[in-house]
Amino acid sequence: MLPGSDGTVTTDETTTTEASGSSGGATALANGGFGDLEAVCQDGDASGATANGVTDTEIRLGTMTDKGFAGAQGLNKEMYDAAVAFTEWCNDHGGILGRQLVLDDLDVALLEYEPRITEACDKDFALVGGGAVFDDDPNGVRVACGLPNIAGYVVTDAARRADLQVQPLPNPADKVSAGRYLSAKRDFPDGIEHYGIMTANLPAVLLVRDQLTEAATSIGYKVDYRVEYAPAGETGWANFVADMQDKDIKILEYIGQPADVLQLNAAMETAGWHPDVLLLSGNFYDANYAEQGKDIAGNLYIQSQFHPFEMADTNKATQDYLDMMEQYNPSGKVAFLGVQGMSSWLLFAQAATACGSDLTAECLLGNAADAGDWTGGGLHAPQTPGNTEPSACYLLLSLTPDGFTYNEDATRPTDGDDLYNCDPENVTTLSGS
Repeated sequence: MLPGSDGTVTTDETTTTEASGSSGGATALANGGFGDLEAVCQDGDASGATANGVTDTEIRLGTMTDKGFAGAQGLNKEMYDAAVAFTEWCNDHGGILGRQLVLDDLDVALLEYEPRITEACDKDFALVGGGAVFDDDPNGVRVACGLPNIAGYVVTDAARRADLQVQPLPNPADKVSAGRYLSAKRDFPDGIEHYGIMTANLPAVLLVRDQLTEAATSIGYKVDYRVEYAPAGETGWANFVADMQDKDIKILEYIGQPADVLQLNAAMETAGWHPDVLLLSGNFYDANYAEQGKDIAGNLYIQSQFHPFEMADTNKATQDYLDMMEQYNPSGKVAFLGVQGMSSWLLFAQAATACGSDLTAECLLGNAADAGDWTGGGLHAPQTPGNTEPSACYLLLSLTPDGFTYNEDATRPTDGDDLYNCDPENVTTLSGS
């Protein structure tokens, strides 16, 4: 159940892309920089036990994931893997002004959010670059103990609105990036009268479903088919396809995991029917899905805010991420959620460095929130870090027999941008939030 930066949630056991690159070259990465960011990590003389988890020599930090969940081993593991690579790389280049980073593995395993937060409150200065599906924190433990969060992602309404938090890629409770709906409406105008949405039957996912449905209907879509499927062990894919075919569904949105959408794609292929377009979140940018689904997926639009790995040779930050993983955590998963986590770590490093010896939660969060047009050094489209404004920028990926490809025709980059569509109209405000 992995939420992307647009809030969509999916369960995923397989997200991985083979890292390749030119590690070891004389690049900014080899000198403590990343992408277009200089001196992300560097030696220095910062000192003082200024906060819990901070000493003269160390900054202790935690990254949350659900990777130990028995029902989906490795769930969002790529975020912890990115944290391992970043902290080791950063320490090799002097840490944060001389303070070394100590990483704590906070494995929520889906159902142990409060115990992991309690542990972090005891020992960590901040949470960085992670996320947990059931993150509503009903007892308010994190905020009560003063633990800041430079979030990899947040899911529930409570988590999106929480204090002491900065999201590098904001996922607010009351606004949605609706780019894929606008593109599909333009490209398949008859389809908006025959829109369907399939959703895993989980509370956090149903919240996202309701928000996305409101966004789609606000720009003219009519919900002609709506179904919830079992998050594990679903066997009714052929029946779902028959129902959609009977209703002449033309635009279908799917919220779930790549392993399940493969079963849906296979059922469509058997029936000899596909919708005009299948709408997916960035979590479906998945190497196993590409390999197994490339001949049966039909036409699909995957919405993303990240520079594609296939185009890393045209974007230094993407190549730096791949090179960092290859050098510092070669067995780690490489995926868009890893890139999302990496953006959090880069923002943390910039904000903490600016604090110098006055490293406190207030200083950290203040600097992070003032980052302006944040791109993670070029990893993704411009963002306004915080909890309130999603980016208007997006791109669309398609899946062909040759693998994932950037769909420029569907994206229609705005003037002055060679990759993203950044029309302000791409953000939809939700009336019910």
